[in-house]
Amino acid sequence: MYIIAKDGSGDFTSIQAAIDCVPGGGIAPAILLVRMGDYSERVIVNKDNVRLIGEARDRTVIAHSACARDKNPDGTEKGTFLSFTMLVTGHNVEIENLTIRNDAGDGEQVGQAVALYAAGDRCVVRNCRLIAHQDTLFCGPTMPKVEREIAPRKSTAECVDSVGDSPLTHSRLYFEDCFIQGDVDFVFGPYRSWFERCTLHMLARGGYYTAANTSAEQPFGLVFHRCRLTGECGDGQAYLGRPWRKFARTLFLHCFMDACVAPQGFADWDAERVVTERCGEYATEGARADLSFRHPGEKRLTDWEARCVTLPQVIGGWDHWRPDRRVPTWFLCGDSTMADYPEKDAPMTGWGQQLQALLGEEAYVENCARCGRSSKSFVAEKRLAFIELCLRKGDRLIVSFGHNDEKPDPERHTDPRVTFPEYLGMYIDAARRQGAEPVLATPIARRRFDENGRLIPTHGAYPDALRQTAIYRGVRLVDLEKATMDAFRQAGVEGTKKIFCHLPAGSAHAPAGLADDSHLQRDGATLVAVLFLKALRGFEAEEEA
Repeated sequence: MYIIAKDGSGDFTSIQAAIDCVPGGGIAPAILLVRMGDYSERVIVNKDNVRLIGEARDRTVIAHSACARDKNPDGTEKGTFLSFTMLVTGHNVEIENLTIRNDAGDGEQVGQAVALYAAGDRCVVRNCRLIAHQDTLFCGPTMPKVEREIAPRKSTAECVDSVGDSPLTHSRLYFEDCFIQGDVDFVFGPYRSWFERCTLHMLARGGYYTAANTSAEQPFGLVFHRCRLTGECGDGQAYLGRPWRKFARTLFLHCFMDACVAPQGFADWDAERVVTERCGEYATEGARADLSFRHPGEKRLTDWEARCVTLPQVIGGWDHWRPDRRVPTWFLCGDSTMADYPEKDAPMTGWGQQLQALLGEEAYVENCARCGRSSKSFVAEKRLAFIELCLRKGDRLIVSFGHNDEKPDPERHTDPRVTFPEYLGMYIDAARRQGAEPVLATPIARRRFDENGRLIPTHGAYPDALRQTAIYRGVRLVDLEKATMDAFRQAGVEGTKKIFCHLPAGSAHAPAGLADDSHLQRDGATLVAVLFLKALRGFEAEEEA
């Protein structure tokens, strides 16, 4: 997790600087948490598997001022597609709880000014405000001039010579619970895009909510489901859309429309780009529910036709993408036995580091565990507070402390009978406030054998405190202390040296050798991760039974 804060309290003060540092290649999305503030910058999300989360939608604002009439060095106008505030060219990008705004102003003076340019495949935008005037949201591929503009931030998005030719595109977008504001053609482009429970808000100038640019070969374009169409303009001055190209495909299903919506619904662009049956409505509600005055070319879908327009049909694709069903994230809170380690520290490995490989795409793992932390110091450093901002319904918060709560220093020490359960309660409450599931895990055993070869427990009253807290608060407990003691007894005094970081002299990462009885080697970390999942799935199997 990367923290972005203008006041310098995070890892970065700039959103773009954070994105530039995101490594590629992981299954789990890199999480970038943007603290509240006004970020005056143009942002290019060119990395795959990124989750960009604002602390509070209306108070976390990315703003930039650029417009189509801005000039290139040669004096020519930049045009619509270089006017963006944010450009997404990476795949599997999720944007949540942000305001993305173009401050260029009224389109009558400045021309088009894009807030969000969504070019990557499987892009998800949730609970965001997209604010501009003309051409607020573009749902479509890049072009050579855009690629030149953003170099060296290489793009993997679809690229076409001219979006005006409306070529067949394959990328898909999903918008949920968003507020999108503009006036002329302010949702436009050729991509298959699904809008769920969004508000389209027309400014006082009036104009067109949409301008689809769908290719003839493409069965779906812009689909609005259970959305609200509102406006500040006079009654009848807001049209559902006009066809940017003659095969424009735009559907409104179960949408609420204010009186600002024109009774005729869609409008022709010109004599050639006219409304056809590829533009349609079904089960409209509100002041414009009466479809009798609609454009004669518009399609009124039958019950059967409307039932065939589903999210899987529109944007599911070959990979059966279902962005409405979020892949849950498991956030790990713990110490060095759970934490991730860089390659330079190999073979030392935290057991949380091995979970993702075992889970595959069943869940994403965000390992927030840090070396040397206790349940107390983790909270004091605001790590739990940051995680809570990212938690969503269906996620898990997995908590395993004890190794450092035992330490005597006041920054970390907790009393197993009093303050340790109190801190555990903070984690449980944080998860439940966000609809996530808290899971407690006792600390793993240390490699501590007596002279007779018997494994000795070393964590005192802390594991029992976790067990009792789990019962009292009604949460799952994975008893890793017990599970690892059983496994370590079976491995024996010598066998456990292959589980823990026991390295001979001359080892690449420990020239003097190493005898560490607390931290794990890679195989040992995998063993503990397997034990954790086995116990957790045992609970799940019992519940299903």
